[in-house]
Amino acid sequence: MAVAEDMRLVLGATLWGLALCCSYVEVPVPDAKAVNGTAYVIGRTNELGGYGLADYRINVHPRGEHGGKYGYVAVEGSVHGAPAGYYVPADGMNEKGLTMGIQTLRESEYEKPGLFEHDVLTVDVVASLLRNCATVDEALEWLSKRRVVGPGGPLGFHWAMADANGRSVVVEYLKGQRIVYENTPRVMTNDPPLDWHWRNLNSYVNLGWDYPHQNDFLGVETEVGTVPKTVGNGWNLAGLPGDGSPPSRYVQLFYLRGYALKTAPPKTVDDAIVLASGLLNKIFIPLGTFGTNKDIIDRFEGPEYTPFGLLKIPTQRRLLVRAYRNIRWRQVDLTLLDFSKSVSWPVEDGTLGIEDITDKAEVAMDVTV
Repeated sequence: MAVAEDMRLVLGATLWGLALCCSYVEVPVPDAKAVNGTAYVIGRTNELGGYGLADYRINVHPRGEHGGKYGYVAVEGSVHGAPAGYYVPADGMNEKGLTMGIQTLRESEYEKPGLFEHDVLTVDVVASLLRNCATVDEALEWLSKRRVVGPGGPLGFHWAMADANGRSVVVEYLKGQRIVYENTPRVMTNDPPLDWHWRNLNSYVNLGWDYPHQNDFLGVETEVGTVPKTVGNGWNLAGLPGDGSPPSRYVQLFYLRGYALKTAPPKTVDDAIVLASGLLNKIFIPLGTFGTNKDIIDRFEGPEYTPFGLLKIPTQRRLLVRAYRNIRWRQVDLTLLDFSKSVSWPVEDGTLGIEDITDKAEVAMDVTV
């Protein structure tokens, strides 16, 4: 393996090996211009150990880079101390609306290396597909002609990809074989493999979307009123796991999104952005709240947290990014970009995103009752 490829693999493994929890969810919204009349707002969080260990940027990659056909925008990171310019993409979207995201899967076992020109490193999958493919179909065909190679195990990944046509899949490599799942639930987290998460949804069928009245028939009058009776709201979610493990986050995103779509379905893309933002808020990890893993603390100088979140709207070619300290969305409109050159922005802009509205108050009308 050449020095450059070896360096890239080491950097990527070091950086995304810190990734313990990441989450992905798609929110549908009616759109007459979209294929089958439905567009999707894709929400994604990235969780890493090692607070302050890595730099994150939003980077525009021009057309023609490494012989690629398409320009793309990626959110990518570089470990402190790495050579200048070595950034590894975690997620992104290209000018055709193909989106790609990398997430940890420690059960991964990749293909055996062959001729180098037919191999692609795990840390290069996102960039390679975004620069060469316009749709999920093209991306899967591209992968079928190459071997994906890498260390796997603790440094293993799987990928969520979706396109402007509405197709959504997850690609995993288990026991050296590529597995493609049609991501019909349109949710993804980390370990175990995706089909395990699907079966695990069956464990929470006791949950409900409406106000719980199932025990009203048991009502007995007492000196404190009728018992049992439902007091207050939220009991329909009793039993929903609230911890931050990958299985629990998968269940949270699936059921909470489903109940929101049942009760108050988004009518516009703006509505879907609000819902997707709320779902990402649910799984946001404040620094220091997760149980500390001494091995991680010793190696990576900090516990796990959520350094950034993304929203992607493939049909509109819009990518929104927010940081850990500044959680206001900032947008990159790919339809307005010049893909002949590379430009970048930091994920953290140095502010908390607080807007002072003191001098913007409207004068209230004096109404006499």
